[in-house]
Amino acid sequence: MNILICTKAVPGFVSHPSVPESHDRVDYEAGSIVINESDDYALEAGIKLAKKSGGKAVVLTCGSLSAQKILQAGLGKDADAALRVDANLFEPAATARALAAAIRKQDYDLVITGVESSDVMAAQVGISIAEMLGLPFAYAVTEIELGERNRTIQITKELGFGKKQVEELDLPAVVCFQTGTEPPSFVPVRKMMLAQRKPIKSFTLSELDTRGQPHGIEVVDIFSPKETGMAEIIEGDPKTQASVAMQKIREVL
Repeated sequence: MNILICTKAVPGFVSHPSVPESHDRVDYEAGSIVINESDDYALEAGIKLAKKSGGKAVVLTCGSLSAQKILQAGLGKDADAALRVDANLFEPAATARALAAAIRKQDYDLVITGVESSDVMAAQVGISIAEMLGLPFAYAVTEIELGERNRTIQITKELGFGKKQVEELDLPAVVCFQTGTEPPSFVPVRKMMLAQRKPIKSFTLSELDTRGQPHGIEVVDIFSPKETGMAEIIEGDPKTQASVAMQKIREVL
């Protein structure tokens, strides 16, 4: 089973956020660049499944040259190859279109992404990739195993309130991975240094079929939330508390 794992480089700590004159993104100063949390779990699950199936795991990202750090981390975790789309995109649909165009050029059975990125938090890229490729998908997955039938996988996904669902998914497919059941592994310094010597193939947007690229979103402003008042503790028994709460709701409607 050949598996493509989509990852994103995100800031570990953000300071001085601002909106540029182009209004197409949020600029900031980043103390460090790290792999997005749910993508890290996706990476672990994808590499493990590829090894178990006797296939290959390829880690993929869309970002500038600085994003290669997370691809090297993927290679350090024993991914077989790494690919980068050389584009610093902010809008989720544009990112998904670029990644989908790169994925079409690959030989794959399964695409794994994280559920959302910690910087944009739109939770759209994985689902959009599935739509653009015309593939079935599963969201909020916490475990992946080989399916009982040929060309299938068995996934476990969160339903909320502590409930889970186990089902089989036909391949090819897209899986959006949640923080998993096993913590991500640490890459030793020696393996990271060896990974830095491995080649990473890159694509420019002009080399990919990204026709129909959306115009993007407009970022109007970024600001801290305004304080509107302090919290009020409602005293009394549950019936009294409910009555007072409903009265306060009616006053603001």
